[in-house]
Amino acid sequence: MPELPLPVPAEEAFSIHLHLRENNNSSLWVRGRLALEEKLSAGSACISDLEKPPVLYLPEPYYFLQFYIPRKTLNGFCYDNQMNPIDNLLRGRKGVDETLHSLGLALLPALRNPHSSSQLFVDQVGLGILAHAVHRYGRGFEKETSTRGGLSAWQIRRATEFLEANLQGKTSLYSVAAECELSVSHFARAFRKTFGRPPYRWLIERRIDMAKTYLLHSDLPLADIALRCGFPDQSALNKSFRRFLKQSPGEWRNSKK
Repeated sequence: MPELPLPVPAEEAFSIHLHLRENNNSSLWVRGRLALEEKLSAGSACISDLEKPPVLYLPEPYYFLQFYIPRKTLNGFCYDNQMNPIDNLLRGRKGVDETLHSLGLALLPALRNPHSSSQLFVDQVGLGILAHAVHRYGRGFEKETSTRGGLSAWQIRRATEFLEANLQGKTSLYSVAAECELSVSHFARAFRKTFGRPPYRWLIERRIDMAKTYLLHSDLPLADIALRCGFPDQSALNKSFRRFLKQSPGEWRNSKK
């Protein structure tokens, strides 16, 4: 972008740029005035209030992830987690944010290959990014009220039934939360409190359990078992098996003979 681009249309939202590559020549303009001009390190964050349309001038090649957070989403998250409302996120350059950098890098493979990634995983990381933005840049602190518990009995039954029914396909955190009549953030927190793990991990464990059944009671090749159990391919099945069981599916199958 050899010249200053036009500002984005004003709206009630925030934009967080996570820079994944060092940039030595950049500047931030707000309402036609130079606000910041400095070197960008890999992992640095830059927060803009889109009600005051910013212009990010990057004359060199750039590489960043942009997280878009509507103000109503920010306030909804605070309400669901019994926090005081947040008027603003701390704007401007924030230096290297190791937590945001790690979360962004974890998302990159899913963003590059959306058809072979889990929407539950993407939603879960997105929720983590929102929580981090609130606590680090919004100074959000929980109110002095009692902590909500986990899922009720009917919500446990509905959530597990819904996830079990969708083991072989894609489902979103929003869909499961809607089945339990909860917001996404409230559901994710209550699910973890109830099961001791986030929904994405629970789903992977159930897929591994299904794969074990096929491995023990069928002669299907591993590639077919992976697809039947909701994994995008045999490689994903192998990675999950090694992560949870410290063995490959073939090694586990042979150990049970």
